[in-house]
Amino acid sequence: MNRAYWAHVTAFGALWGVLEITLGAFLHTLRLPLVGLVMAATSAGLLVGQRQLLPRRGTSLATGVVAALCKSISPGGIILGPMIGIFTEAALVELSLLPWPRSRVGALLAGALCTLWATFQGLVTQYLLFGGKIIELYLAALSRAGRWLHLPAGTGWWALALLVGLVGLVGGLGALAGRRVGLDSADRLGLDPTGGR
Repeated sequence: MNRAYWAHVTAFGALWGVLEITLGAFLHTLRLPLVGLVMAATSAGLLVGQRQLLPRRGTSLATGVVAALCKSISPGGIILGPMIGIFTEAALVELSLLPWPRSRVGALLAGALCTLWATFQGLVTQYLLFGGKIIELYLAALSRAGRWLHLPAGTGWWALALLVGLVGLVGGLGALAGRRVGLDSADRLGLDPTGGR
């Protein structure tokens, strides 16, 4: 891998890391809802757009490592969770784009997986720390909330499916926007659509 490749990866990784440190921290400070969802959709768009310019395997993963390292110097408090989140999002985009680096299907899948991970990372972490009992606790709370609201049995599952669909759609749209910007940029720069491979 040449210097141009690493310069490219470092530039995009630093941009992602700076967005997480500045914009992400600012939005979290305001305690706005759905900040993680917005940041994950933005990250997916950035990574998918990058792959349109450089469709080499491993690019998204390497970019995620750079972004996570940038996040490690964040002046905020807890950084391990966000660093794991950044690296996992990069890995999910990498896996989604392996077979189709420039397709709409790959972009949609990458974006959906990123936002779903960002939404449910806390639950996965709790499951790893506390085991299956935490899932049972959440299911019991969901069932109790349905009874309090006098909703028919099973409504909670439909609500969860709707939530998953909406979260995935937001991520997919973010990634498609990134893909469009990346393809336009590649066209303007006169880059080889196959990345030279």
